[in-house]
Amino acid sequence: MEPITVLSDGKRHIAYENIIQLFRNWIEDSTSGSAIETHRGSWENARYCIVDYQVAEEAVSAANAIRAFMPQLPLLVITDFKSLIRKRHLQQITGTGEMKMILWNEQDPNQLIKDMENWFHSSSIHKSEIAIPHILSMR
Repeated sequence: MEPITVLSDGKRHIAYENIIQLFRNWIEDSTSGSAIETHRGSWENARYCIVDYQVAEEAVSAANAIRAFMPQLPLLVITDFKSLIRKRHLQQITGTGEMKMILWNEQDPNQLIKDMENWFHSSSIHKSEIAIPHILSMR
């Protein structure tokens, strides 16, 4: 099970393999239990989702697609100075889960990891015993 699902167009060339490993470590270090297994697709077992598209409409569409199945899934939306993704686009994303927009700076890729870690440790998501309700209970 992956603790994080990444939806990306790949245009920013961010090394998500390393970030996924960091999320695993942060989750293991937190006091919460593991995510609930649904024994379905791996994305349905995710506790977080990163949305990384340079085109705002694609980011909103991808976020809404996963939130249609998991409305409480926390989202990290990546943007940059070239992208046109703004807070007004986040308002178009459905669901009830926490959402955070994080700035990607190609000159300082480690800042993205620092921002994610700060968000992870400051959010209440990983502190609850059950972060995401069972997918079948949402029907």
